[in-house]
Amino acid sequence: MAEQPHTSPSAVAPRPLLLRLLDAPVHWSWLDPLAAPVRDLVHRVEPRWLADLLHGTPIGHPLHPILAQVVVGTWTSSALVDGLALTGLVPDDLEEGAEAASTTLAATGLAAALPTIAAGWTDWSDLHEDQQRLGLVHSAANYAATAMVALSLVQRWRGRRTSGRLWNLAALTTATAGAALGGHLSYRWAAGASHVEHVPHVAPEGWYRVAAWDDLEVDAPTKAHLGDVPVVVVRTRTGVSVLADSCSHLAASLSGGEVVRERGEECLVCPWHGSTFRLSDGSAVHGPATAPQPVLASRVEPDGTVLARVVELPGVSASPGLESRAG
Repeated sequence: MAEQPHTSPSAVAPRPLLLRLLDAPVHWSWLDPLAAPVRDLVHRVEPRWLADLLHGTPIGHPLHPILAQVVVGTWTSSALVDGLALTGLVPDDLEEGAEAASTTLAATGLAAALPTIAAGWTDWSDLHEDQQRLGLVHSAANYAATAMVALSLVQRWRGRRTSGRLWNLAALTTATAGAALGGHLSYRWAAGASHVEHVPHVAPEGWYRVAAWDDLEVDAPTKAHLGDVPVVVVRTRTGVSVLADSCSHLAASLSGGEVVRERGEECLVCPWHGSTFRLSDGSAVHGPATAPQPVLASRVEPDGTVLARVVELPGVSASPGLESRAG
């Protein structure tokens, strides 16, 4: 029998250049000595109510990307008008109106940049170290763009329209790079995304045993599992609550947290960044979390067995039940 030729394993294809460029800041550990004092400063100067507001906790959605849309939208529109003017596509009788429109749009975006920056720093201060590195480069690009827009306005007020328009176009180019990093931070590195969106899709359907009533201590969160989904069981003075264990902010285990009373409600506090969730409905009382924590239906059987089941979304089936399904 002829000997089979030896074949070497195929080489691993390199990652796309764009991905390597966007990921590069994640590995820049030399940014950490800068990040630490800035993070501590944000935590020190911001009162809790302001941090919640800038996170977007009251509206249940991160505030920073909403504000950023105003900035990017106005600056893009302003640069588009300037590009048409520079290429001679704006009629002479409309040039004054185009200049006024571009200036107004640029100034509006510059004003909106201030609360956008504040919200961005607030979110950034409660991220992991690798996310913070990427966030620093993202913010640096946006600061550069903001400075260019400001310079563009100064040049316009001096009557140097061509220079002002060119600075505006340079600002848009820089802001686009910053926006790309911001999108990468959100989509690739999951900053600001809910880390529990999957629970209704992967938890098995039906009732499952998650604890025994007598084994639970009052106000002592206990970790359990519903199929492969980790949950936290909390016995309180009024009953029992079962929530998804992974915090919606950055997936910390809530079973390591503590039970507190906020606004007369029993709440569970995340041990990592202090996100506070109402036990009754999982809503975020304090940030940095903005997405609610999934609450499972629960009941206590006559023999003291605590059962729980996922609350399915309308029209969305849970995973098939397991053989250990109870009830």
